[in-house]
Amino acid sequence: MKSFKELGLSGQIQTAIDELGFDEPTPIQEQAIPELLDGHDVIGQAQTGTGKTAAFGLPLLQYLDPESKELQAIVLTPTRELCIQVTQALRSYAEHMDIEVVAVFGGQPIAQQAPRLRAGAQVVVATVGRMKDLIARHIVVLTAVRFVVLDEADEMLDLGFIEDVEKILRTCPNGRQTALFSATMPPPVAKLAERYMYDPVMISITPKELTVDAIEQAYVEVSPRDKTERLKEVLKAEEPEQAIIFCRTKIGCARLDKQLRDSGWRCKALHGDMSQGQRDGVMIQFKEHKLPFLVATDVAARGLDIEHVTHVINYDLPNNAEIYVHRIGRTGRVGRTGRSITFVTPAQMEDIQRFERELKTAIGEWEAPEERLKHAPRPRRRDHSKDRKPEREQLESTSDTADEIVAEAPANGKPAEAPANGAKLFVNRGHGSGIEQDDLHWALTEGAVIPEDEIKRIEVLDRFSFVELSEDQAALALERLDGTKLKGKQIRVEYAKS
Repeated sequence: MKSFKELGLSGQIQTAIDELGFDEPTPIQEQAIPELLDGHDVIGQAQTGTGKTAAFGLPLLQYLDPESKELQAIVLTPTRELCIQVTQALRSYAEHMDIEVVAVFGGQPIAQQAPRLRAGAQVVVATVGRMKDLIARHIVVLTAVRFVVLDEADEMLDLGFIEDVEKILRTCPNGRQTALFSATMPPPVAKLAERYMYDPVMISITPKELTVDAIEQAYVEVSPRDKTERLKEVLKAEEPEQAIIFCRTKIGCARLDKQLRDSGWRCKALHGDMSQGQRDGVMIQFKEHKLPFLVATDVAARGLDIEHVTHVINYDLPNNAEIYVHRIGRTGRVGRTGRSITFVTPAQMEDIQRFERELKTAIGEWEAPEERLKHAPRPRRRDHSKDRKPEREQLESTSDTADEIVAEAPANGKPAEAPANGAKLFVNRGHGSGIEQDDLHWALTEGAVIPEDEIKRIEVLDRFSFVELSEDQAALALERLDGTKLKGKQIRVEYAKS
């Protein structure tokens, strides 16, 4: 794997991606960036979440002439949401360049967008319909465009935009460089590429190369008539921070949304029959973490990049492995773990097995969180029994009562009396909740990935526990374990006071 510094990017762009914390490129970036920098047309078959925006965005910016205020590059997107996301990304990559990136999309008056375009936008990111309108009104002129990107081309096909895309491409100069990115390659998209691209380099990041190892995958076998009630049971057991529930059809999506809301669940639907304004309102609520559940169709949820999504539920089984990977990629973002749960009827079990074979992954039968912890493999560990005093001695040696300690436990800083070169953490569970020393040791080493030699002491009392760790590992344990579940019980982890 190369580093970004080996890809031949300019100093200004390299500074920006260093500041953004980029180090190693993803597979699509490693393969596409050098080809685009060499001037080749590129077809990239890759799902959202693989880093494709940087794959085309970084070469695009390097290709521009900052001295010229003409429009030099356009990026076409199928949806307003994706248009905004791509614009934000390009502006962050161009932080140290004198480049103006403008987003244009439907739902906003053209009169508001026209002045920004005429002021010297060098890059325009646009939805297909709005770009077509701007060209027709002669507000956007493409005669100087040298770089064209089609992002999510298969979704443009799904939404009926391919003919409009062709009209836009015919308006662009013949000498342009073109990049096309698509999760799938249906025949109309392949034909579009053949007609409007020059000897393109094909780069395919297949599902098995996608990063889904951070996503725990499970299935629930259920009869069709019991699916909704089973879904409610799974959601109650899993307690997602945020979840996207995928349905195959718009009618099914609307029906499930109503059934859940009628049962008191806080959710909203997202599907193609909704107006753009309605979809924007739902997305704002979900992105701002004001809405825990989103019931969505595949087309409506394309391009979403929301880091708080902890669960993806496939209420309806997707048609193929590519769509499956695209769906579950909505969780496990930005280095976080995620969980996907797929509902299948007995007749669909062969499809799940086929997904496992094609993706070379394991999709096990769903278990409730407490059962997962009970059955999870535990590493061999050293005997800590010599470190543990009898509980009576522990209680007698503690100066405060249990209630006083619980009341004082929340603290905003380090413990008042921490071990030398370390810190003491308070855990709100103990023997009374079925938590033992081995359970906490397993949670620290497996759940928080704390090295064994960094664990100085574990004390389990009846109603709470204490853990002593080195200072930096204590901060990691707090971040990774607070609010998680251990043996079916949610645990709170905080710095302890003396």
